[in-house]
Parts: sequence; C-alpha cells; structure tokens
Amino acid sequence: MMLLAGAALYTQASANAALTSEGTVKVDFESDARTIVLIGASYAGGWSLDGRLAGYRVINKGVNGQQSFEMLARFENDVLALKPDFVIIWGFINDIFRSDRSKIDQALSRAKDSIRTMVELSRKAGIKPVLATEVTIRGKDGWSEALQGVIAGMLGKSSYQDYVNGRVKEVNRWIRDVAAREGLLLLDLETVLTDQQGIRRKEFSLPDGSHISPAGYEVLTRYGGTQFQAVTLGH
Repeated sequence: MMLLAGAALYTQASANAALTSEGTVKVDFESDARTIVLIGASYAGGWSLDGRLAGYRVINKGVNGQQSFEMLARFENDVLALKPDFVIIWGFINDIFRSDRSKIDQALSRAKDSIRTMVELSRKAGIKPVLATEVTIRGKDGWSEALQGVIAGMLGKSSYQDYVNGRVKEVNRWIRDVAAREGLLLLDLETVLTDQQGIRRKEFSLPDGSHISPAGYEVLTRYGGTQFQAVTLGH
C-alpha cells in the first residue's frame, strides 16, 4: 500500500508567479501541474505554506472549527468543482470536541459516514481520495491542567486528553482499515507527531494542547515531501 502524506499548501495568488523584464509579477493560472485539494478544519487550515511539492500544487480548503459533516456539505464546491487529481480528507477532531460524551458513539458514526461519502463522491468524479488519520492531543500547558490529570488518575477516571485520544485512535484504526481494504492512499499523520505513548509530543503542540506548532508542521512537511515524492515516482 502506498502512502501519501501532507504537502506544501498552495494559493492561487502565488501560482506560477514570475518576474517579467519590467519587474512586475506575472501569474500563470493555466498551469498543467497536477493538483491536490486538502480539505479539513483548523489543523489543515494551519498548514500555511505556499508553493508546490513534487510537481503537485496543493489548494488548502481548511475551515476552522468544522466537523466532518460540514466538510461534506461543502465538498462539491470546495473539491469536486476544482477537479483536482487528489483530495486529502483530513479531520474529525471537532466531531469529538463538540459532542456530548453520552452521544459520542453517534457522533463518531456520523463522522465515518461523512468520510465514507466524501470518498465515494471523489471516486465518482474521477478524483483519487487520500485518507488522513487525525492527530492526538496533549494536556494544556500549566500546573492546574497537570494537577487535574493527576487527580483524575487517582480517582480512576480518564482525563479529557485520554478521552479524546481514545476516540481519535478508534476512528484512526477504522480509517487505516478502510484505506487497506479499498486500496486507498493513506496519510498517517497520527504516527508522525506522537511519542511512544501515543500522545502528541510537546514540541509539536501549541500551549492549548490541540493545535499544531510550527515545528509540528515542519515535521509534517518533511515527512510529506518524502512520501509524496515516492508516490510521484511510483506513478
């Protein structure tokens, strides 16, 4: 099974920009470069590099705070209408964040249905879907958050971090199974940013424990460059 990982992000304002003899910028929007759309929420939207990777241009369609069913709702306009060669489908963390714990099973079922539908729509449109695993979180920086985790452990209760990460890993296992079963390209981001305990490494997280740090995106970009070039050579 081939792996496809994240890439430098692309904005049309920087597409094929070149200086003319007069020193002005000429932008060519008719490039024949193969295209990837990256759809997701804030994690995807925060990958703010402009440019190309391995001959592909990547259009960022991350929208802060969105759940997977909201990504599905805009899939036609933000993905299908652009007719890319690939679409990277990344993001269900907000399905967990915004769900009541008593309804988390229903929320995760809806997330899986949304991801599955985006895959089906992509294939029908002749677009190659790429499934991405979600990244885990870590506790917020600060003594009060650490103390709460210790107390929860003493009481035999799971911390919020453990609760979220457990659900993330559950759906990620499903994503890997779907990718393997259906022969889809897989972007396994979870494993890139975690430590041996499966928790996001501190240097790859902002102080809120959720969003990805510049160092985290740098690692994803290096990983993505290697994997993406391998896929390009394979084709």
